[in-house]
Amino acid sequence: MHPTVAWSRRGSLLILAIALGVRLAIVFVTQSYLQVEHTEVVRVATSLARQGTFANAYGPNTGATAHVSPFYPILLSLIFRGLGTGVVGEIAQEILSCLLASLTYAALPALGAACGLDPAVGTMAGMLGALLPVNSWAETKGSFEAPLVGLMLVLFCVLLARCWRSADFSLASALVTGLVSGLALLASPSLAPVVVASLLVGYWLIGRTTARQYFQFAAIVIAASILCLTPWTIRNYLVLGAPVWSRSNFGNELFISNSDMAAANMRDNLDSGWFQTAHPFYSRIERKKLRAMGEVPYNRARTKEATRWIIAHPEHFSRLTAQRIFYFWFPRMVRRPQTILMAMFSVGGLAGLIWMFRAGYPVAWLFLATFTTYPLVYYVVQSFPRYRCPVDWMLIFLTAFGICSVWTAAVSSRESGLASASDRVQIQSRNNYKRVCSPGQMP
Repeated sequence: MHPTVAWSRRGSLLILAIALGVRLAIVFVTQSYLQVEHTEVVRVATSLARQGTFANAYGPNTGATAHVSPFYPILLSLIFRGLGTGVVGEIAQEILSCLLASLTYAALPALGAACGLDPAVGTMAGMLGALLPVNSWAETKGSFEAPLVGLMLVLFCVLLARCWRSADFSLASALVTGLVSGLALLASPSLAPVVVASLLVGYWLIGRTTARQYFQFAAIVIAASILCLTPWTIRNYLVLGAPVWSRSNFGNELFISNSDMAAANMRDNLDSGWFQTAHPFYSRIERKKLRAMGEVPYNRARTKEATRWIIAHPEHFSRLTAQRIFYFWFPRMVRRPQTILMAMFSVGGLAGLIWMFRAGYPVAWLFLATFTTYPLVYYVVQSFPRYRCPVDWMLIFLTAFGICSVWTAAVSSRESGLASASDRVQIQSRNNYKRVCSPGQMP
C-alpha cells in the first residue's frame, strides 16, 4: 500500500474515533436522550416501526404522508423496531446521528486526496470538524436527517472529484455516482440542484475535450438517480394521488415563511406563536384542514396563498429573503461561541474558496456549484441552523485549505528569504575574496 494512502486511512480512522467520542460525550454528559423530540421524522419512523406505514407525520391518525424524505425515517424505524421508542431507542437514535456526522468528517481526508490537495488539508479539516461540533444539536440529536444528508453530499463530492481528476467516466463510475446521488436525493431533495449543477460544471470543465464520453457519464448518473427515486414516486402516486418525487411540504413551509406574521428566523416564529398557529404539526385546526383536503391539495393551496402574498408584498418578501440569506451563512445559535464559530467558518470557507480558485484547482467549481445551488430553497423559507448542517463540513474543509495555503506560502516566503540572504552573503564573500587577492591590493 502506498504510504500516503495508508496515512490517509489511519487519519480517517483517528478522525472518526475523535469525532464520535466528542459527540457521544455531549450526548451522555447533557443526557439529551431524556428529552425525546417527536418531530415529523421521528413520528413517521415510529409509524413505520409499529404499523409498517409511512404515515402520521403530524400526529396520530393524520394519514399517509410525503412530508419527509424516506431514507432517514426508514433507517430510524429499524432502530425503533428493535429497541422501541423509549429512552433506549432515543439513545440509539442519537448514537446513529453522532456516527453519521463523524463519518462525514472522517471522509474529508479522502476528499482531499480526490481533489489532489496536500494531505494536510483533509486531515486538518477532519480534525477541526471532529473537535468543534459547533452545530451540535443537529449533529447529535438525530431527530432530523441533516447528518445523513451531509454524509451523502461528501460521498458524492468524493466520487465526482475523483472522476474529474482521473478522467474516469466509465460505466462503473457512473453507476456508483448515480447510486449515491439517488440515495442522496432520497435523503433530501435539496441536493437535486447540487447534482445537476455539478454535472453541468463538469461538462464545462472537462466535457469539452471528451464531450461524448462525459455526456454518457452524466446521463447514466441522472438515469441511475431517477431509478432510485422511482419507487418513492410510484408509492406517492398510488397513496397520495400525485407523483411526488421529493417531499410534499414545500407549500406549507413557503406559506408559513412568507406572510404578514412571518419572521425570517424559525425561533422568532416560535416565540411569536405564528408557527404554532399556522403549522399542522401544532395546530389542531390546520390538521383538520389537512385531513379533509388531503396532504397534496393542502400544500398546493398553501403554495397559491404564499405566491399571492409574495406578489402583493415584493418589498416585504425581499427583506425577509435578505435576512434569510444572512441567517443561512451566519446563523444565530443558542450559545454565543457557537454563533461566532459558525460565522468564522463561513468567512474562512469563502476565503479558502477564493484561494482555491486563485491556485487553479478545478474542483473549486464543484464547491462553488454547491454553495450556489444548495441554499436556494432555504432562502425562501424560514431560517434554522439545522438547514446549514449538510454543508458545514464543506466550509470547514475550505477553511482548512485556506489555513494550509497561507502556512505554505509563509514557509516558502521565509525559505526564499533565507535563501536570498544566503546568496547575498556568498556573493559578498566572493567580492571580498577578489578584493583581498587582487594584485593591485597586495602589499
